[in-house]
Amino acid sequence: MLTCKEFDDFMLDYLEGGLPVWQKFMCWMHVKMCRECAYFVQKYRRVITLGKDAFQSPDGMLPDYVPEELVKAALAHRRSK
Repeated sequence: MLTCKEFDDFMLDYLEGGLPVWQKFMCWMHVKMCRECAYFVQKYRRVITLGKDAFQSPDGMLPDYVPEELVKAALAHRRSK
């Protein structure tokens, strides 16, 4: 079984579907058995969804449920590039 650190190293590829089948299965098993990593994956997916929703329409209003901290972080990151 993977450790939490090993899972963290593979998490982005796991969520994007970029792992070989056996690594994907190992990550899936870890998430099923580790409450902390399962919670982290759930929250990570939520952040991705909120980020995508926030920038669907560059001229439109943000949905009310998008946290202001997320907007500030995204704008700060955009300015840093």
